[in-house]
Amino acid sequence: MNKILIIEDDQETVEYTKKILESAGFEVHYSYTGKDIIKKILTISPDLILLDLTLPDVDGIDLCREIKSDFRFQAIPVIMLTARGSTEDKIIGFESGADDYITKPYEPQELILRIKALLRRMEFFGSKPQEVITIGPITLDVAGYTVSVLKPLKIELTPKEFQLLYLLMKNQNRVLERKFLLRTLWGYADEQEMEKTRTLDVHIMNLRKKLGEDIGKYIKTVENIGYKFEYSE
Repeated sequence: MNKILIIEDDQETVEYTKKILESAGFEVHYSYTGKDIIKKILTISPDLILLDLTLPDVDGIDLCREIKSDFRFQAIPVIMLTARGSTEDKIIGFESGADDYITKPYEPQELILRIKALLRRMEFFGSKPQEVITIGPITLDVAGYTVSVLKPLKIELTPKEFQLLYLLMKNQNRVLERKFLLRTLWGYADEQEMEKTRTLDVHIMNLRKKLGEDIGKYIKTVENIGYKFEYSE
């Protein structure tokens, strides 16, 4: 049973949404404020978060950024469920890391369908980072936030380089599209901006350099699509 965390200050909305979600087979938890939400996420370990932008103690945009900036929670989909429906609000919401944006009032069936779509995507990414991944000479330790090459030699990576390598190694031999990586790791939402930015390419180049020529070659470029991690003896 998938667990949904509702962060919403209106009790009536919480009860209404809770009833809809429970009727669809979800386990529902909720919070009326953003206080201690990180602790709550660690305790509940939700599969998806429904977040209102207007909370009594914190701005929903800031809270979304806080959640998505923590590597432990980056894979947890966040749907902004809010009365703010302007294009500008939606752009800000997506830029803060939200995975979807639904304007109130909403159709119950649409909410359920969008939740299920995001949960399917989460199965691909993984909601709980695997603690240790070892492929050939590379060992990536999520808990320790370290990468070792030809143990015990450790290499220093930036947070984004570490997360990029984690995604590539976790999905060994699978092509990860540029748009997916830019959206997941950097929060890009605009497709034109995705086409223009060289952020991903620079991080791939730096990652290969830090891994060394012999090992960096395992990160393959798939022309006009994206990248994949392909290890061979």
